[in-house]
Order: sequence, then structure tokens, then C-alpha cells
Amino acid sequence: MYEMVKSFAPELELKYNKFYIGLAKDGQPNNFVIFRAKKNSFRAEIRLASSPEIDQQLEAAGIDVMDYEQKWGRYRLRLTKNDIKRHSDLLLRLLKMAYGLDVDAGTVTMKAKA
Repeated sequence: MYEMVKSFAPELELKYNKFYIGLAKDGQPNNFVIFRAKKNSFRAEIRLASSPEIDQQLEAAGIDVMDYEQKWGRYRLRLTKNDIKRHSDLLLRLLKMAYGLDVDAGTVTMKAKA
């Protein structure tokens, strides 16, 4: 999944912490997605506002959504290597949305940061 992130944000690097693997640019955290490694899978926690549209897309794809973490505003997804290969388009679109890229109508433009 890190390769997906690098495809639209090559300046980001992995930042290893005690409980999760985050992302950073020039040493500054940018944790729009964090990863938690497990024995047979790993968990990706993508920071997005909860929406019925995203819920429906994840459910239709058959991705194991653990829950939506209200406190941090993250979708918690349990993924295997096969899940990443099978659903790479959806995962890439969600990652871009979380990063702040506008993915509507097939175009990718940076949204203005507030």
C-alpha cells in the first residue's frame, strides 16, 4: 500500500512508531493513513469523514471494515495481500481522498487546505 501512496505523493516516507507505521514529509508527520502490521494481515486506518457512499463502496468490494473510529475519524480496514491486489483502484481512490486530492470526474487536483 505504501507504493500506492508513493504514486501520488513521492515525498512521503514511512515513519516507524511503537504502535503504528505512519507517514512523514521532511520528518513532519502526515498521518492521513496509518498502518498496523499483524501476523497474517495488516490494518490500514484511513482518515476520511464517514459517509454512506464510502461505506457502500467498501461493503460492495467485500473489504473487511472493522469499524469507523469516531474519535480519530478513521476507517479501520483489515487487509491481506490479495485484498490489496483485488481492490487496488478503490484503495487508491480512498488514499487520494484522505490526502486531500480531488478524485471526482477522473481528475486529480489538490484541494485547498483550510
